[in-house]
Amino acid sequence: MKSAASIPYTVHGVETALSGVSEIVCASPLCSNRFTPGGMAVNPKLYCSDKCRIDASIIRRAAALLKDLSDEEALRVIR
Repeated sequence: MKSAASIPYTVHGVETALSGVSEIVCASPLCSNRFTPGGMAVNPKLYCSDKCRIDASIIRRAAALLKDLSDEEALRVIR
């Protein structure tokens, strides 16, 4: 499997300006929903929903567990 450094934790963490309203793309690698920023400035909202936040957490934890396996072994475990 690829090194942990090659696994992006924030795939869509970009901010765009559409019609004067700033929008953020959900940080989950499985989602591309756009939403208006929220939360405190120190801890801004990165995900469009709790489900996306949980999905991203599961992917990060699974990647950490599988990082030392070969690609074939990792796919066998996942399937």
